[in-house]
Amino acid sequence: MYFNLKTLTSIAALAAITFALQPVVFMQTAAAQTASSMQARANQSVPDENTLARLVWSTMIALDNANRTANYSVLYGLGSPDFQRRHSPDTLARSFTALRQNRVDVGRAILTTPSYYIPPQILSDGSLRLRGGFDYRPNSIRFDLVYKNIGGGWSLSAISVVELDANSPK
Repeated sequence: MYFNLKTLTSIAALAAITFALQPVVFMQTAAAQTASSMQARANQSVPDENTLARLVWSTMIALDNANRTANYSVLYGLGSPDFQRRHSPDTLARSFTALRQNRVDVGRAILTTPSYYIPPQILSDGSLRLRGGFDYRPNSIRFDLVYKNIGGGWSLSAISVVELDANSPK
């Protein structure tokens, strides 16, 4: 196959234009993907009250069972990949030593609806934060939980659960 000089010049010009535009197209595509992911996070809404309660209750039950058995592998298994990289079942056991030693009945949380001290919210990274408690007397159970949406379901990303005097500031 033979090309004349005019055809080769046209092919070379087309190739130069294509290669020159490639970074621009890539940058526009990257910017569009970033804008798209930011829009998706903005559109992600806080789940309904039943889903929120189920997340809190299932986490409290997993923690209660872990405290009762000193086996934190199920709580660990409920965690997101980042959570599992940051914590092992042994580090979780150390984190909840006080609850376990004081025999705090975290499982009773399923008997009441959680109260939220700050409204449930989607954070800038798309995580769901639930901060609240179960207001028992004389001591309440307080929680601060963060979940990541992984594959369409919420996985535990951070957990803090403590027993405090019911009159402690929220």
